[in-house]
Amino acid sequence: MSDKKSSKVPSTLMSMAWILVLGALAPMLDSTMVNIAIPHLVNSFNTTLSNVQWIASAYLLTMGIAIPFSGWLLNHNDGRTAYLGSQIIFLIGSITAALSPNLNWLIGARVVQGFGAGLIIPMLTTLLVQQAGVYFKKLMLVVGLPMMLGPIFGPIIGGLIMNSASWEWIFWVNIPVSALAIIGIFWKLPSMPAQNTSKPFDLIGTLLFGGFATSMIYAVVKADKTLWSQETKPYILLGIVLFIVYVGWAYFRKGNAVLPLHLFKFKSYVGATIGLILAGVVMNGTSLLLTTYFQSARGFSSLNAAYALIPQGIGMFLARPLTGKLMDKLGMRKLVFYSLILVVGGLSALTRVDETTNMWIISSILLISGIGINTVFIPLMTDAYTGMPKEDVPEATIGTRIFQNVGGAYGTSLVAMLVASQLTHLLTTKHMAFSAHVYALALQHGFFWLGMIAIVIFVPGILLSGKEEK
Repeated sequence: MSDKKSSKVPSTLMSMAWILVLGALAPMLDSTMVNIAIPHLVNSFNTTLSNVQWIASAYLLTMGIAIPFSGWLLNHNDGRTAYLGSQIIFLIGSITAALSPNLNWLIGARVVQGFGAGLIIPMLTTLLVQQAGVYFKKLMLVVGLPMMLGPIFGPIIGGLIMNSASWEWIFWVNIPVSALAIIGIFWKLPSMPAQNTSKPFDLIGTLLFGGFATSMIYAVVKADKTLWSQETKPYILLGIVLFIVYVGWAYFRKGNAVLPLHLFKFKSYVGATIGLILAGVVMNGTSLLLTTYFQSARGFSSLNAAYALIPQGIGMFLARPLTGKLMDKLGMRKLVFYSLILVVGGLSALTRVDETTNMWIISSILLISGIGINTVFIPLMTDAYTGMPKEDVPEATIGTRIFQNVGGAYGTSLVAMLVASQLTHLLTTKHMAFSAHVYALALQHGFFWLGMIAIVIFVPGILLSGKEEK
């Protein structure tokens, strides 16, 4: 892949990549924009926070249900048609949400949106992997954009909208982006034949695997101060049982399972999937803690807190041009290891940050962390498919997305609970008075544990391919 012939991606292939990415941009920004609007929606609908929280929860849960369907759709339909249909579903959900007369209507619209998003995200990766050929690594740099931009720029866009317009515009803003994606699909996206029309739809496997994801994520939705409580235990246990039953079902179903077990014979797939789960926890958890730090310890508005995260996004952009070259030069394993040093170093520095730390120092830390996060994520996403036949890609993508969603939901929730527990410890056991400084100390505890999680990524990283492996 490093020869001269493959040095430049053909314009038709690059156009296809950007159209696919444009289609995924609105779904990836949507969830973070909506989170900013939740306090406003409580007042607009004159209801409680727990009721309004279902606007976010319904989207997340339905995504988990939809993901297993994406592989079957691509196996049995032209990829262009399947991606177009997913865009239309998301667009209909966005329009319906913007026109919602009441909360129940809005929650229903979010179910439609979530189902469309649950199809779009895995289809983006699958279609590009199948079409990329020798340009695979270069195009994966494009695929990673919406996944990394969502947590950074979603809150900024959401904050700007809520500062100057009504909540409906959180959903109206999706319309032009989705419409442009649909036009691009009609205009530029080529026909992409169905990959495996002979493969039957695994209804039982889809229900079991989708049920596992939904039960586990719903447990997080119900969690309050702990992940293991009377409220969450039934759903966690149900999720575990459904997963065990699915493994048994997939063993007998073999290659016709929605997520075939033979995929886990590819060591790069196993290492990359586990790495992506942990990296998602680190990235989302860091954004959560930083946003909380800027608002609670520094007194920033939600919009200014989002602006303060921009250096992290700049770091990601700065790293992109070099990532492709470094993947070829170093191999996936070494690049991830070197990049993790930057991530762990950045998180270690954040354990020393308090309410008085100079913002230039914090911005520098975020810039370096952004470079590290980008060059961890992209190699992991790319190496998941190393040595894998084209026909296995749709199912492989289902696995990575489901496990990322479940792991990310649990990871960020766990980090938030660790911070809350540390805050309680400081206020009660240490008898410290509540202040911005105490809040900063509690957040330092969260950054410490995120650093520990980042270190754990070194373990699955051993399974990644090296420079010598194709």
